[in-house]
Amino acid sequence: MKMFSVILAVIMAYICRCCAEVKSVEPPENVTVSGLGLLGQLVIHWSRPTSLQNVTDCAVRYQLEYFSTYKNEWKGYRTPWTTLRAQFDLERDVQVKLRTMLRGKCTNGIESTSAALELVWHPKLTGVEGSRVKNFSCVFHMKQYMECTWDRGPEEPQHSQRFLYYWHNGLEAVAECPQYLLSSGVRTGCLFPREAVKEFTDFNVCVNGSSPVGPLRPAYFSLQVQNHVKPGLVEAVSLEALQQDGELVLGWKPPAGHIPSHCLEYEVMTEHTNQDGREWRMVNVTEDTSLVLPANQRSCARVRSHVHRYCSDHSFWSNWTQWKCLPVEKDNLSPAMDIALICVLVASAVALLSLCVSVGMFSRTRRQRTEQKVSHCSLLGENQHLKLLSAFSHPHH
Repeated sequence: MKMFSVILAVIMAYICRCCAEVKSVEPPENVTVSGLGLLGQLVIHWSRPTSLQNVTDCAVRYQLEYFSTYKNEWKGYRTPWTTLRAQFDLERDVQVKLRTMLRGKCTNGIESTSAALELVWHPKLTGVEGSRVKNFSCVFHMKQYMECTWDRGPEEPQHSQRFLYYWHNGLEAVAECPQYLLSSGVRTGCLFPREAVKEFTDFNVCVNGSSPVGPLRPAYFSLQVQNHVKPGLVEAVSLEALQQDGELVLGWKPPAGHIPSHCLEYEVMTEHTNQDGREWRMVNVTEDTSLVLPANQRSCARVRSHVHRYCSDHSFWSNWTQWKCLPVEKDNLSPAMDIALICVLVASAVALLSLCVSVGMFSRTRRQRTEQKVSHCSLLGENQHLKLLSAFSHPHH
């Protein structure tokens, strides 16, 4: 009996020791952050806590959270690995939280989690202060080419030269802008052909530069290209009246480019004038390429498109088409303008007639004077001729 009590005490002590170990799960150790030279792609690496190095009867996982400055939110992952690769803004602090998670026989099947290890790495900002570019923006036109533009920094030195570098997971290394956009000889943007961009992945960009004073401060951006699409103009817009009930049918075709037609959404703006002269406006959003409008004294419509939320998180609206109207617009001039126009036309006609009369009278007067001169010259010639004959007919003695 005494022996049994001793054995029971040893078992209980062992269980209590195990419980104590579970309650003291440590966070990961030796956390490091390193760059890959890919414009914001960083690798976070850590190691298993020393206290769990010899644990074999429990599964060890890690919970990592980091703050995404591009989306202004925390992102979290749970993984059995000790490495994670993520996109960061190299101009902002890198904030990371790490926990160890333990579950198995050593915890009696209960998952135990360590306290959070919170770490912050501060960026090293270099370059001329105030030289960072402003108002950087990109538009993927019709999914045919992407145009990125920027404005110079407020303190950018004279005779500076800008450079743009980009990377996405379809490239082995960072590449330079394929075609710079110039304004008065200064680089103010970059033109990417369709084959240079990639959708649904991080498209990383760095705009830096050089100057006589020294390097310019770099600016880093990360895009999702599919969220920057701008369709072209909607094509073949037509507005026709139905003969049966007088309703109007507005029709159009999708814009040119590489945007799938099922990804397009259209906004139709219509303006109507009733029989009593009252005007009103209506806006419709549709995925169809036609719309029936009510009959009115006069109706006008225009259309634009964008990529709807099922194909992207955001997109730009295309430009509006020209207005299409029924009945066809005529010159809507007020009575006062009609009278003024008539007066101008009459005055112009009178002036033109007066000019013609004046030119005619001038021509006739000039012709008469010319004829008189010719007659005078003829008389003088005849007199001279008579004088000569007279001289020859009376020889001197």
